Amino acid sequence: MRLRSWFVVLSAVTLLVIAQPARLAAQAEQLGPLRADIGGFGQPLPAVADNAADLALFLAGQRLFGTPLSIPVLGPLFNNRTCVACHFQPTMGGSGEFISEIHTRSDFSGLPVHTFAVDNMLRAGAQTQSGAAIFRHGLAAVPLGCEISDPNCRLSPCQQEEARRKNFSPDLPICDPSSAAFAAGENCTAQRQSTNLFGLGLVEAVADDDLIGLAKSQPPAIRGTPRMVDELGARRVARFGWKADGATLRAFAALATSNELGLTTPDAAKENTACADGVVQFGILLDAGHEPEDTPDAGGRAMLDRLVDFMRSLQPPPRLAEDRGARRGERLFAAIGCAGCHIPFLTTAANPAAFIPPTTGGVPISASLNKALARQRFSPFSDFLLHDMNSLGDGITSGSAGPTMMRTAPLWGVRSKVRFLHDGRTDDLSTAIRLHDGQGRDSAQQFEDLSPQDRAALISYLETL
Repeated sequence: MRLRSWFVVLSAVTLLVIAQPARLAAQAEQLGPLRADIGGFGQPLPAVADNAADLALFLAGQRLFGTPLSIPVLGPLFNNRTCVACHFQPTMGGSGEFISEIHTRSDFSGLPVHTFAVDNMLRAGAQTQSGAAIFRHGLAAVPLGCEISDPNCRLSPCQQEEARRKNFSPDLPICDPSSAAFAAGENCTAQRQSTNLFGLGLVEAVADDDLIGLAKSQPPAIRGTPRMVDELGARRVARFGWKADGATLRAFAALATSNELGLTTPDAAKENTACADGVVQFGILLDAGHEPEDTPDAGGRAMLDRLVDFMRSLQPPPRLAEDRGARRGERLFAAIGCAGCHIPFLTTAANPAAFIPPTTGGVPISASLNKALARQRFSPFSDFLLHDMNSLGDGITSGSAGPTMMRTAPLWGVRSKVRFLHDGRTDDLSTAIRLHDGQGRDSAQQFEDLSPQDRAALISYLETL
């Protein structure tokens, strides 16, 4: 089956998907306007923009990033129909202001509870107008069916299976790994915001030894832990995701397409469930059971690879000029220890192609892109290591990342966000700092001890990132 036939042509559909979360959030909570300039987000690396072949790959991936999947490729369990539905703030490739995943403590797979299922998407049967068939297979439910987290949801068969497998119910509390209830083994949930994707090609291009060496150079009180993963035939340092679950963008994309969209790929060919295999609803086959669904085309690229092309070539968020207050805030950021984990500068390897994996069809990154990624000094404001955050942990075990362990969140682009921390628990940067615990507790206390003017200066600095 050709790639093109898997998707619905986007145009107005994608605009609706992008606009809908913002409209719903505005109805639920009035958020003030962003005070910082967010222009320039979502652009390709300058060297990519100047190379016709690399730019063509970026644009093809960008288009697929915004294209919704349809049944039977979608699902059977999924969180949304398109990548941009979770990565849209402030533009395509950003983060999101709503929660995109739910995890349960009692599930040690590290995989999320899926919000939707294909067997609750369709309703009402065939539709006609003036005797003409207009929706032969029923109506696609809006918004994508009944959410498993809604206590009033009448769960579909696939959702019932998901709830049993993950020990999920909508009345589970948010995990607090420092609580007595957690210590007693009680089940709980964690919510996750999507992370922004800007500049991730540079993050992927940092050598493993540099991240391992960075951990060794940190003071014992805040020393991070490199998470080692066996990925695509090599032992690597993970750096992507809230728990550092992936080391390469190819593996990161395979995990995302599998978990968020239900798309099986050569790297994640096993479906999460067979709950909808062979099931027909209103004349539509919900899941054909043919895996993997996403296979390389004649050019050696599957959809997965084209999404990676887009992510790998995204340039970092542009920095804003600092005024006098922000320059003072930058000094305070270092003085109270924030820069110990939120490392201001990293440098990419001299030859990233030596460890960046090829496409699923075996095509390596181009020599021009390799050159664009090589020896680049960039400012992610993260060490990409795991740290013990005590009560600020999510309570979830994902491989070697235990309940209190979280990867240092990169701060570049933080000015474009309206909610902060892994579950969006605050819309205020000062509160996000104060909630730091564990290895971040000392810096949080030092922030609290600053004068109001100095705290304002530090926040002013963050609003330039």
